[in-house]
Amino acid sequence: MIILIVGLPVFTHKIANDLNEFDKSNRYIALNTYYSWKDKFLFFLLLPFSKIVISFNGVTDNSRVLNWTIRYKKKLIMQWMGTDALLAMKRFKENTINRKYIDYATHFVDSPWQEKEVESVKLNPKFIRFKYGREIKPLDRYLDIHILSYIAQNKQEFYGIKKIINAAEQFTTVEFRIAGMTKCDFKTPNNVKAIGWLDAVGMEKELKNAAIFVRMTDHDGFSVSVIEAISIGAEVIWSHEAECVHYVQNIEEMNRAINNAIEQIKKRDYKPNQKTIDFAKTYYGKTELMHNYIQELNNIINK
Repeated sequence: MIILIVGLPVFTHKIANDLNEFDKSNRYIALNTYYSWKDKFLFFLLLPFSKIVISFNGVTDNSRVLNWTIRYKKKLIMQWMGTDALLAMKRFKENTINRKYIDYATHFVDSPWQEKEVESVKLNPKFIRFKYGREIKPLDRYLDIHILSYIAQNKQEFYGIKKIINAAEQFTTVEFRIAGMTKCDFKTPNNVKAIGWLDAVGMEKELKNAAIFVRMTDHDGFSVSVIEAISIGAEVIWSHEAECVHYVQNIEEMNRAINNAIEQIKKRDYKPNQKTIDFAKTYYGKTELMHNYIQELNNIINK
């Protein structure tokens, strides 16, 4: 049975490969219908023979791909990712939302805040985890306590650079290492180090050596970097509420959380947090996540 996956290319090909690995009864095909004319052609060629279409994006404007999905009466799943929910809420408030696809589809989310956001546009999503991190072996003991964060070069304020700068000014003896950013748009203290874009090996090394991981985005999906940081025992400080993180809502709470995290690490004699490592193994293991996701798909297929 063919299942087509469309939407954000960074996720679609990975999830298709994972699903094909664990589910031999179906064939999952990821198609970049945003930017590839070849994939657009393949979509229309394969659609009549498919059972279901999964969109890794909540779509609230016009989509030719989804128009044909409905025309062929194919089942549709929307996997909400983050900013798509923000856009849907904005359009809902302004009464410009296109409900053609969202009222037709079944909806999956992978974070509790996304669940509330999607519910706010009068939908009934289901919480389904599908993201997992790389298998990174934790250190036995950290050499020092420094802080790692990720800031996109072209969205520095959205990713919380001003909050990071504030924290660095408070914790002057702690190094703040910022991946993703090569040059800061704002003045930074000397303990902020922009380390630029990193490949998978480089990011793994940085995560492994960071006792504290801070992510202070204005909005988020469930970040894979957070999952990976949890899985190797880092103290994670995040602007979104989840298990095994220090949840903070403002700069003051963030700075208190950093101080608390430093104290906890020192009390553990600089060892990673074994509780978060065990939690990640239980709830973010690839095998369990894929089996659960496939079961949910089969439930929809067999309705």
